[in-house]
Amino acid sequence: MAARPRSTEEAFNHGLAEALQSAHQPWSTGGIHVEQTRTIAGWQGKHPDILILDDSAPPIVIECSYDPADAHRDAVSRLGLRTEFAGLPIRTACAVHIPRSFRRLATVSEVTETLIRGELIGYALHQEVGLEPARQLHQWPSRGFLRGAIHDLTALLPAAAQPKESVEATADEVAQLVDQAAQRLDRGIPLHQQEEIAEIVLQRTPLKRLRTAMVLWLDALLTQQRLATQQAGVTPAVNLAAEERTTPSDQANTWRRLLVHNWRAIFEPAVRVLERFGSMSPAATSDALQLLRKAVEKIETERLGLHINVGAELFPKLSDDRKQAAAFYTQPATAELLAELTIRPEALPSEEWRSSDLFRHQSLADLACGTGTLLRAGYRRIASLHRKLGGGGGELHRAAMENGLVGTDVNPIAAHLTSSSLAAIGEGEPYGNTRIGWVDVGGPEGRTGSIEYFERAQVGDLFTTYGGRSTGDEPADKSTVDVPDGSFRWLLMNPPYSRTRGKQSAFDIAGLTDSERKRCQKRWGLLISGEPANKKAGMGATYLVLAARKIKPGGRIGFVLPLTAAFAESWAQTRQMIEREFKDIVALTVAAGQALGRDALSADTGMEEMLLVATKREHTVARPYRRTTPAAPVFCVTLRKPLARLGEAGEIGRAIIQTLSKLRRVGHWRPIRAGDDELGIVLVFEAGGEGGPWGPLGVTKPELALAADTLAKGRIDYVVDEAIPLPVPMSTMDDLFDVGPTHDLIGHPDGGDGRGAFEFHRIKPHLQPDETVQGLSDSELALAIGGADAIGRDRALWGVASKQQKRLLVGPTHKGVSTAGVGSRKDREKMRAKRSDLFYARNMRWTSQALLAASSVAPLMGGRAWTTLAHSDPRVKRACALWINSIFGMVVHWTQGQRTHAGRSTTQIDALKQIPVPRLDQLDDAALERATALFEELQTVLLAPACRAHADPTRAAIDQAVVAFLDLPQEAIHAAARLRLLWCSEPSVHGWNRKALSLLQEAGVATGPRN
Repeated sequence: MAARPRSTEEAFNHGLAEALQSAHQPWSTGGIHVEQTRTIAGWQGKHPDILILDDSAPPIVIECSYDPADAHRDAVSRLGLRTEFAGLPIRTACAVHIPRSFRRLATVSEVTETLIRGELIGYALHQEVGLEPARQLHQWPSRGFLRGAIHDLTALLPAAAQPKESVEATADEVAQLVDQAAQRLDRGIPLHQQEEIAEIVLQRTPLKRLRTAMVLWLDALLTQQRLATQQAGVTPAVNLAAEERTTPSDQANTWRRLLVHNWRAIFEPAVRVLERFGSMSPAATSDALQLLRKAVEKIETERLGLHINVGAELFPKLSDDRKQAAAFYTQPATAELLAELTIRPEALPSEEWRSSDLFRHQSLADLACGTGTLLRAGYRRIASLHRKLGGGGGELHRAAMENGLVGTDVNPIAAHLTSSSLAAIGEGEPYGNTRIGWVDVGGPEGRTGSIEYFERAQVGDLFTTYGGRSTGDEPADKSTVDVPDGSFRWLLMNPPYSRTRGKQSAFDIAGLTDSERKRCQKRWGLLISGEPANKKAGMGATYLVLAARKIKPGGRIGFVLPLTAAFAESWAQTRQMIEREFKDIVALTVAAGQALGRDALSADTGMEEMLLVATKREHTVARPYRRTTPAAPVFCVTLRKPLARLGEAGEIGRAIIQTLSKLRRVGHWRPIRAGDDELGIVLVFEAGGEGGPWGPLGVTKPELALAADTLAKGRIDYVVDEAIPLPVPMSTMDDLFDVGPTHDLIGHPDGGDGRGAFEFHRIKPHLQPDETVQGLSDSELALAIGGADAIGRDRALWGVASKQQKRLLVGPTHKGVSTAGVGSRKDREKMRAKRSDLFYARNMRWTSQALLAASSVAPLMGGRAWTTLAHSDPRVKRACALWINSIFGMVVHWTQGQRTHAGRSTTQIDALKQIPVPRLDQLDDAALERATALFEELQTVLLAPACRAHADPTRAAIDQAVVAFLDLPQEAIHAAARLRLLWCSEPSVHGWNRKALSLLQEAGVATGPRN
């Protein structure tokens, strides 16, 4: 430390440094420089207030001031400079705003004690992000300061020290070196000899076997370097030097000596593969090791040894079949947020958090652990709370490795990397057997991996991950990973999303035969028989139900799931289980279209996702559920922007938790803030306990979410001063109409797979998109809209033709023919009996389609895109066509349909049947006649795509028609206008369509940039 402080600001700097050392163990023995000159190379200006120069992380500068502008300015001025000690670039600086209350503290010890007691301070991050020449400054939050205690700051800084772009760039370089090492072995060793390695590394992995071997070696070399850096007292843990060569036998001997101290899961497979390759070609093996040493040197130069996870950062870059298997790896920032939300301090008494035996009594599991990203994040969160609540560390890591961390995966190399990545977090402490292992899939029995835990509590681990305990009568390298029911305090998972559909198999795993996949499918069905999980929902629902069985009463689950989990009909029974058997339910997603690609929650999914966090009820809830079984509300969290960075994700989680604590009643909402930035909203939604869609999730405007929910219940509210009830009750499409069959029963297009009663051929559009048809008779309309091909009984509104389907009245798109071998006469008569002149769009694209409901002059069959709605009273159908295409009907549909892609809303037949609709058949004759007349006035007027409803005069006219025939007060017209603008400004509606955004800007609505 420097000399005695000369001012209260200097006293604060010294006190903050001492508090940081007290709160963060790696900094306790040095690495923090306070008010010291000659710490910045060539810097002639003022020295930094605090410089953190930790051997395990890039440098961090902290600049403190009572003046917020000075703190920001000084922090930014440090970026791009280099440290005097090692010439390391400074890419992260923290601006600290000192509260004025600290002016009364005269000594360093008073400042330190006050900070450790939990006094709040303000802080913000400044970073250089991106790579040359596109490097730019990043400030978070963009306005103001975060407010937190010293433990919050020590959680943020180490995680945020290395910008995401730098980690990704390093991972890309390391992945290239791994590939080069594999290629060198490929050139040096004949193929038939390479195949001998398959027995050791196992082929059931998305990495090719040579890459698998290289990842094993890289992992072992990196662990060796970590042990040496941590000075763990392990005799052969020597630093690696990339310029030095070593023989395969020397390297194998080094790893063998480490095996004496354990780390067997890391070193034993590496030694076995190394010995085999070394005997085949010593030169090629030595060259490959040299390339991997360079990879370790790159990681160490960037000070990422403790921060880069070989599995999380490299595995997705090297895998070959993860997309087919729907095995998407969790982004590190997602894992940090999920751990923050799931693992809460109120879960345990303070004395238990402080105990060094914490992991002897409580456990954290991931039954589809991949490469361990979620288990690492969960461990860090638990360890942070342990320290924050007074724990001293002690045996914490060893107990975690031996008992407290449970992980299984169908991929042996992934399980291996999980074990080693968790071991690397410690300070070099040895440990015994772990509870991390590989669970088999396939084989004659059709094993299903961790899904086997539905039937039994033990599943054999056939790989040398050394998980669990030896069963005694089996070889030493075959053990079990025990997963008893009701045994875990926390369970974090990003399960596979795969499902069997079309040519896609739920068990598309490398190395499985078609017959094995079929056996797996069959066994999967048997294991979940009677469980609230539908195979159509994919494996995500199955793992969620499995988690409900394995978690303790009062335990917490945290899942990454496809967004379909919140909306799809196939997930309904699983949602009902969550609502009935859990409480404190939090569902989180990002505004539509924002969290995709590199910003997704999981790598490479290309789909919208969500997080689900919930607490298992203390008392068992019997199935089937009784009417008296209470249903918990769902806290719907919608973030405006995706998670981007470690550290920031933890702070976002903290902000969400603080917001949740202020919400108690259904219908309430609050903004989520970080500093002066609004990150999103939380809204409390009464799900009802029947598994219906969680409509408010993903909605960025709370008044729209609330208005949509009440509209589905029969009231216009939140966009008017006083609620306006509809004159007839709400029911469902299935109650009001005879909803038509799926397209699979109706038929198939020419050249299709032969399903259904008819073969359909496309009808060439006769009417030009903007051609007028007003004033024509019904027969003339039929010819004008559909042409001569529109005449006949076996016509269908099969597909979408958005350029032609711009009026309430449409013509057929296909004509059906009877073809030999297709259907039967009985089948065709059944389909003809389902014809109608009203249709509902199942796969609505708000950005291009104008019609959610279409009408035709003559009865038609439905098809892939359109489903028939039949009713005996044509006036009811006309009234319903107006309602569905009004803003009221579109908003109700939008609350129920799947919003899994920006600008789209999909509904399956069963879900369509449950969409709320007014009982328009209960209107009196005068109202129905009025509706019919209004429909006829509007039926041929052109409509714009639905996402432009706020700027479309025809849509406004339809809304006015609905208000008129329902005899609603004039306020309803203003409510409709307000709804149109709110709804069209939602990302899930406008889908970032350029024309839609332009019209919104003209209306004065700020949409912000798409990430």
